[in-house]
Amino acid sequence: MKDIIDVSRYQGVIDWERLAGKIGGAMLKTVSTNKSFGGIYIDPQFERNYAECRRLGIPVGVYYYTYAQDVQTAAAELAMLRQALTGKTLTLPAAVDVEDNKLKPLSADALTDLVAYAADTVESWGLYAMVYTYTYYANTELDMDRLAAYDLWIADYRGQRPARSHGMWQYTSTGQLEGIAGNVDISHAYKDYPSIITRAGLTGLRG
Repeated sequence: MKDIIDVSRYQGVIDWERLAGKIGGAMLKTVSTNKSFGGIYIDPQFERNYAECRRLGIPVGVYYYTYAQDVQTAAAELAMLRQALTGKTLTLPAAVDVEDNKLKPLSADALTDLVAYAADTVESWGLYAMVYTYTYYANTELDMDRLAAYDLWIADYRGQRPARSHGMWQYTSTGQLEGIAGNVDISHAYKDYPSIITRAGLTGLRG
């Protein structure tokens, strides 16, 4: 399938019509944490990006950027994610993005526990859970053996596909595409996620 982009408020107002037919899908940032946004927040471009992807038939998935260092914060992030995804239809995964330096004080076991808790929660909603991180972080901050049950979206910008088993490889953070001002992350997908997710009935929240 064609390459998949991931976008957030940092890409501003995207001209999705110029991207339609040129990308295999879009992973939309949904939730993060920022004091200037009042703490845990829904990305201000999420609703528009989602609506445009659906209107234009662009496969869409989501990711959220976790800062959680304890279960209570992880649960609060997930509650905001669930709020954002209520009523939405996804045909790409829902990814837990674990990469921030603020999480490094946690042991690998403790951080892995939180990531597994988050991915399990996303799966319990009836969605296709995925873990996003980058190669060095995977090697030093997480117990990837314990996360092997979840599909992996791995970032590595050194020009060679990572050896670690993965479903998507984010190969650049400096992509240039018509319709997006500035840089954009681009990933290769090695699975037909829309077919897998639709066949499995993992397109929306249960309950």
